[in-house]
Amino acid sequence: MALPFGYSQGGNAWNAGSIREVPLDRSVAALDALRGLDITSGRVGLYGVSRGAEHALLLTSLMAREGIPGMADAVAAHSPPDCICGAFDGRTFRDPGDPGWQAWDSAQRAWTWRESSEALLPTMPIEIERYAGPLFLSHGTADSMWSVEMTRRLEARLQAHGRMPEVHYYEGEDHILRSEAENMHHAHLIDFFEHHLSHDR
Repeated sequence: MALPFGYSQGGNAWNAGSIREVPLDRSVAALDALRGLDITSGRVGLYGVSRGAEHALLLTSLMAREGIPGMADAVAAHSPPDCICGAFDGRTFRDPGDPGWQAWDSAQRAWTWRESSEALLPTMPIEIERYAGPLFLSHGTADSMWSVEMTRRLEARLQAHGRMPEVHYYEGEDHILRSEAENMHHAHLIDFFEHHLSHDR
């Protein structure tokens, strides 16, 4: 079973919601609620793409740092940043050249933890190396939004701390994968979660 979690503020299937001062504590409660459902095995995976990947890695690193029970049993992130990013306002996001385009204000904060954003400033590294569980990372090598170098840095930092993530690079793929690469990615992702969340583990 998969459950999409709408952590952003507002938005819908067609337009992204804003990511500004989003309380990550709410995501901890959502993990607990999901784990408690009768239709689950009790084991829970966490997956995110782009800012969702940032959300997944940051949440996991904070829970690991504080030893909070109920962490995801396996975590996957596609096209993740390796550091905390600033706030995103879906109402003002435009492509460069659009009359409504505005420069990204890196001073605006995206996340809060225990009702504060002071320890979650933009550009701070996401300390996912604190997490000892199974981790899946993937990225298109031609990503024009989040550079693939961010995943390469995550991979190197994890390995330096004795972690061995499963990592997939999709050659020539942009931030949004094309059909063939998307199918390959989903096959890798399903295999990862089936292996680490199966009942007999």
